Amino acid sequence: MKRNEAGFTLLELIIVIILSLLILGLVMVYFANLLASVRLEAAARDFSSTLRQARTLAKINGEPQGVTVNLDTKEYGVDGRSVKNLPGQVHLKIIDPSVGEIQSGQYHLVFEPNWSNPSLTFQLSDKKKMISISLDPLSGTTITP
Repeated sequence: MKRNEAGFTLLELIIVIILSLLILGLVMVYFANLLASVRLEAAARDFSSTLRQARTLAKINGEPQGVTVNLDTKEYGVDGRSVKNLPGQVHLKIIDPSVGEIQSGQYHLVFEPNWSNPSLTFQLSDKKKMISISLDPLSGTTITP
């Protein structure tokens, strides 16, 4: 009497499950790294847009406009407007040519309507990547290389 051998053996099923779990694990690691990078890039875009907003408000209103950055609590915002937060994994440091590197405390930046603006560099980073945002002292525009 001959047996009908349709189907899979237990060993074949175990090998397929192990390979599927291995591929799933690799994909999860890839997307976790991608998500952290996307968070950093989004934080840099948001921070840069806040600086541009302050510069624009100074030009439109014809009066100085301040931006306050609290490096300890990771909060920043245009004075008199809503405060924003950096994601927990993102660190910010300010490089001021006259003072040096600033990593803690509160920093107040003022945009002047007459094109006279500070020359600063903001560095946003996480564990794997760093993004620099520089202010052009003549135009006050943000430069992200």
